[in-house]
Formats: sequence, structure tokens, C-alpha cells
Amino acid sequence: MLHGIYNIRLVLFSIAIAMLTAYTTLDLAIRVTDAKSQERWRWLLGGAIAMGIGIWAMHFIAMLAFSLPIAIDYDWLTVLISVLPAIFACGLALYLVSQPEFGILQLLSGSLLMGAGISAMHYIGMAAIRLPAKMSYDLSIVALSIAIAILISLVALWVGFNLRANSTVTGNFLRIGSAILMGAAIPSMHYTGMMATHFSVVESVKFSAFDSATTYWIAAMIGLFTLLLLGWTLLTSFFNKKLNVQLVKTADLKENEERLKQALEKQEALAALAESRSVAMLALQKAQLQFLQAEKMSSLGQIVGGVAHEINNPANFIYGNLFHTEIYLRELLELINIYQQHYPDPVLAVQEKVESIDLPFLLEDLPKLIESIQTGAKWIKNIVESLRNFSRLDEAQLKAVDIHEGLNSTLLILQNRISYAPNNRPEIIIIKEYGDLPLVNCYPGQLNQVFFNILSNAIDVLEEKLINLKIESSFTPLIRIRTSVHQVGWVNIQIFDNGFGISEDMQNKIYDPFFTTKPVEQRTGLGLSISHQIVVQTHGGKLTCISAKGQGTTFQIELPIDVLIHTSSFLGKQSQVVPDEAINK
Repeated sequence: MLHGIYNIRLVLFSIAIAMLTAYTTLDLAIRVTDAKSQERWRWLLGGAIAMGIGIWAMHFIAMLAFSLPIAIDYDWLTVLISVLPAIFACGLALYLVSQPEFGILQLLSGSLLMGAGISAMHYIGMAAIRLPAKMSYDLSIVALSIAIAILISLVALWVGFNLRANSTVTGNFLRIGSAILMGAAIPSMHYTGMMATHFSVVESVKFSAFDSATTYWIAAMIGLFTLLLLGWTLLTSFFNKKLNVQLVKTADLKENEERLKQALEKQEALAALAESRSVAMLALQKAQLQFLQAEKMSSLGQIVGGVAHEINNPANFIYGNLFHTEIYLRELLELINIYQQHYPDPVLAVQEKVESIDLPFLLEDLPKLIESIQTGAKWIKNIVESLRNFSRLDEAQLKAVDIHEGLNSTLLILQNRISYAPNNRPEIIIIKEYGDLPLVNCYPGQLNQVFFNILSNAIDVLEEKLINLKIESSFTPLIRIRTSVHQVGWVNIQIFDNGFGISEDMQNKIYDPFFTTKPVEQRTGLGLSISHQIVVQTHGGKLTCISAKGQGTTFQIELPIDVLIHTSSFLGKQSQVVPDEAINK
């Protein structure tokens, strides 16, 4: 009888993948439960595939960790077939835990079917082994491995159902702890099944050395693909959750805006019948506008700030795993190099395998692949920093800030509309002509809102111009941002777009509340009105529109470096203005 040994590194790697798969399972249980109709079935299918591949990867890497003093090969068609029972078992688990009620009968029947699926995956995978020895099973231990699979399935279903509705911090810690325990328990079925397997020597068998290089390489590729798949699944689940929360808040905010707009229209109609607009009515309108602005920006700041905070969890998880993956792969590459140095002429089977997988190319391309993934992870960290910068929308204190940081974070928030637009329209060119600006003592969150409103309007105009022009037109959409020190104690910010331009008649209306050239369902007409109020009244600055029909538009923002001094003098002058002049201003 032949006795095998296990590679402890690959064993630990398989357990780590099992833990990540378990956490993904618990997270997807929440998404499937919250999803509706067709979206729910998409989550079921995608989740089943991702989880099934995760469990299968744990199983196959654990098989690669086992070695005998004879050559071991696999029937790859059978190996691929073994994935199907795992996907079925995971799909069944997600379906059961997403049901509104989960009784003891469903728990027992589901654990039996799920355990049978996992067991089928294991023993179909064992049937894929090809080696010059007789393989037999101890049926009592086989039964024990199946019982372990059923028991683990029962615990997984129970935990998944009971934790799916707990989205608190405590619930997250419980999911992580449960994933660690389940991830450590899942491989127990595999290794129990391996204990049930016996290998008998054939008289004509030829013993050979264990080909560790090829085994490590296959395990690394399968593990890396699985980590990327599960990481992508977790990120998709995370962003879907945040998007759903944002959509609900946006819908409530739109409804409140519509109600407020209707109320203001009624108030204006009553004022028109009385043929006067009293000071009290003007004050009420301004108060309501400020309230709407505060509510809207507070909600947006909380959403963006929450995304920036929460995204660190999956991003750091992936980034941390990439660090260990790079170390493991570097060690594997060093092992392959040492192996090639000491065994330059391996056996024919190894030579054929090296040629079939183009090993030199893989050795050259794999570090580039890891470097590319690390670059993407660093880009995610930069996005988080920009989101945190932009999320200062509800800050109510003066701060000395870098104006360029606010502009850059706003451009990043709008990057999707700038670079990735529908209908294959050209990318909008952004030209930054930043001067050497000092820190400006201002309200950074409110200025970010001004930048956001003006840049959003510029993008709208450029998109409309592209739609109206012919496809073969050579027009290149462009936004230029220029900053400079305008005069002593003042900074100047100019945002130019080469859109249609604004007529002189239209320029007299753009700062009026609720004035918009867009359909009501797309815009509320508050953007430039609020921006004018923030720049002129809050910061004591100037907001000027420089435009002519067909020549593009420039919005010029002039801000004092020390807002507190200029707003005090501005408010003193404003108190001397009579109500009619204030209305017409």
C-alpha cells in the first residue's frame, strides 16, 4: 500500500480559500434576500457560480497538496464536471436562506441535498485521478465524510439564514467569525474523504519524484483566479448595497423637492394675486431653499462619506491578500528557477508540460499580472481619498483648504460621465491650468457643491451638443479649468466649456430659483441659484457668467482668501439694501 504526504502550504492555502468562500456565502445571502424578481435570480446564478468555484478550488488545491511516490495525473474533463455539483449545492443554499420562512423540514432536506452535492463534487474529483496504482475506499470512512458534509451544510444554512438580516457592526463581526469557523470546518470533509482512500501498489509500477513545480504552478493559478473571482463578487455585492441605499434616499429627496417646489409655486401664485412680494415671503423662500440645500447636501455627504469609509473593508482585504499572494508566487518562481538549475533535463512528461503551458512566458508575465492588480488596488485607495474629500459637504466651519483638492475630487466623482459615456460619444477632454494658489479660508463642502453644479452643467451641455451634431463631426468636447491669484487677497477660478454658449437673455435668468432648460424630471433648477448664494452671500465673492451664443461658456468664481473678513463687510452693506432692490438683484 502506498502512503502519501501533504504539502502544508497548499493545505493552508486551501483552508484560506474555504474561509473566503464562507464569508462570500454569508454576504451573498443578504443580497439575494434583498433582491427583487429578475435581479434576485441573477444574484442566485452569479452567487452559485462564484461560491461553487470557491468550494471546488479549495477541494482541488487540497488534492494537489497530496502527493504519492508515483506520478499523478488528472482527467481534466472529469475535473471540470466536478464543479457542477458544487455550483448546484451553493445555488440551493442561497435559495433556501433567502426564503421568508425556514422551518426544520427545509433545514434538514436542504442540508441533505447540499451535503450530497459537496460529496458528489469530492468523489467525482477523486474519479478524475489517473495513476499506475489501484485506488479503493473504506466505506465506513466514506460514510463519515458524507455525514460531515451534511452536518457542515446544516450549520451553514442555519447561520446564513439567521445572520442575513443583521447588517450592524456586530452582525459583520459575527459573519467574519462564522466564516473563519466554517472555512476551517469545510476542508474537514475533504481530508476525511482522503483518509477513506487507499492506494495499492501494482507490481510493474515505476516510482518517480514528486513534480512540485508543476503542482505549485497549477495551485497558484487556480488560487489566484478564485481570489479574484470572490473579491470581485464581494465588491459587486458591496456597491450594490450602497447603490440601493442611495436610490432610496434619492427617491425620497426628489419627492421632498417636488413637494417643496409645488408649495413655493402656490406661495408665488398667492403673492401674485396680492400684487406684492412681501419681505416675509422672500425670507420664507430663502429659508426653504437653504433648508433644502442643507438636507440635500447632508444626505449626499453621508452617502459619499459612508461609501468612502465602508469601501476600505473589502479593499484592504484584497490588498492584504495580494501582499501574501505576491510572496507565495515569488517563492514559487524561485523554486521553479532552482528546480531548472539543478534539473536542466527533466523527464519527458515534464518537458512536454513545460512546452504546452509555455512556462517561460508565464514566468515573465505573472509578475506583471500581480503588478497590474496592485496598481488597481492603489487606484481604489486614491478613489477613497477623493471620496472623503468630496464628502465634506455638511461641514459648517471655516477651514483653510487647497482649492485644487476640491476641484480634483469633484472631477473624480464625475469621472464616469467624463470618460465612460453611452452611445460611444468621445471622451470629454479636461485641461487643468492650475496656478500657485495659497490655502483659502472657506467652507470647503459648500465650494465642492459649487464646483459639482457648474461641472455637471458643462457636461450636460457638451453631451447635448454631441447629440445634435452629426456623427462624423470633428467636434472635440472640452472643459478647461484655470486658477490664479486674481489680485491681492483674492483667487480666481474659471471653468470653461466649448458647448453652445448662453444667450444674453438666458444669462439674466440662470441664477433664478427653479429656472432650468432641462425637463423637470432631470433637473430641479436649483444648482446655479444655490451656487450663486454660496459664492456671493456665504463667501462674499463673485460668480460671473461670460458667454456668447456659439462660443462656449466660462463661469468665473472670485473668492477672498480670508472669507470671514469679506463676508462681514458684505453683510454690513447688504443690510442697507431695501427689499425691492434685494428681489431684483
